[in-house]
Amino acid sequence: MLGIEKYDNLKEVMPNLMPVLRDAIQSEFLEIKKINKECEKYIASCSHFPELVKAEYVIFSQHIKKNEHKYEMFVFIDAEGNMVSHITGAEMELYGLLDSCANLHVSEEYVEKQTHCHDGECRH
Repeated sequence: MLGIEKYDNLKEVMPNLMPVLRDAIQSEFLEIKKINKECEKYIASCSHFPELVKAEYVIFSQHIKKNEHKYEMFVFIDAEGNMVSHITGAEMELYGLLDSCANLHVSEEYVEKQTHCHDGECRH
């Protein structure tokens, strides 16, 4: 949403996250999710992409249609927001790998705006 940050603590939680990625997450152009490191899919993925061992989160687009995921680039970052790896949707699927980011706090301003907006239309 224009001018409203989704997470009020993103900068503190991930101080090294590139500003362009932070802004894209805050504007909901991109989504961030925690990686479930206990899932078998993650463990198997680490054998193909050893650098994923350092990754804590993945950034991706929630707006890409399922049949076009092969064209998407997933950005894997560590706990501080440093980039660990880029992997395409053709190389890997995220389904079953993701958890919510319990350490990120959705801002009150964002929640308030959500209650007044539906399908891009806002009521004041």
